[in-house]
Amino acid sequence: MDPQADPFDERCAITVLRSRASLPQQLADDLRARIKAREWAPGERLPTEAELVAEYGLSRATVRQSIKDLAGQGLVVVRRGLGTFMAQHREIHAGMQELTSISATIAEMGFTPSMRYRRRTIRDATDDELAMFNLDPGARVLDIQRKILADDTVVAYSYDILPRWVFPDDFRAGHLRGSVFGYLADHDGPRPTRAVATVHAVRSDVVGWDDDAGEDNLYVLLDQLQFDDRGRPFMHSRSFFLEGEFNFTVIRTH
Repeated sequence: MDPQADPFDERCAITVLRSRASLPQQLADDLRARIKAREWAPGERLPTEAELVAEYGLSRATVRQSIKDLAGQGLVVVRRGLGTFMAQHREIHAGMQELTSISATIAEMGFTPSMRYRRRTIRDATDDELAMFNLDPGARVLDIQRKILADDTVVAYSYDILPRWVFPDDFRAGHLRGSVFGYLADHDGPRPTRAVATVHAVRSDVVGWDDDAGEDNLYVLLDQLQFDDRGRPFMHSRSFFLEGEFNFTVIRTH
């Protein structure tokens, strides 16, 4: 395949008082940090509800909700009458409604994110891209192809297009080495506040590349256009998540 081609405790209680996050969210965040630090081994039992209540100085209801959140992410398994245990095999879970970078999601789940670029090119925008981003004729875009890894395992391939105006005047394609959102945040670029996305199941032998690309891989394609706080479209992403490596959840309410 042509690489240029495009295939389509009290401590916690004090912290909570200083934060806008809810008590269960604060506790879940702290427990996630401890999980990320490998405080508990796979299959090991976590402290009991009573122990967490005593350690953090929070209510039993708060502890239960936090544990429920961690279980929903696949980090822990709750066994009735036995306790809460670390999952034997960690998987990456993300809420379909969450507007966060892939790298941030991977890190939150306790994995080490990294990426390898196949392509970083500043080029003239196509007619479709001019229309998509409301650009003037002759405008340029950054065209990115990259694979995203968690603990050195490929979990997604992403094809991204961003208008050149998004980046500083002295920007060069090679300056981008990690998370796009992270780079923009560090350089006063636009930040995502809304996205319009579609989801598709895709079976393809041309999405991925290198030795880890199978002949007939199954992907979950998240095709989305990101908007900033001024309503400007600034990033179009087609991220192909390998089935079984990256799992999405959808929160539905009445």
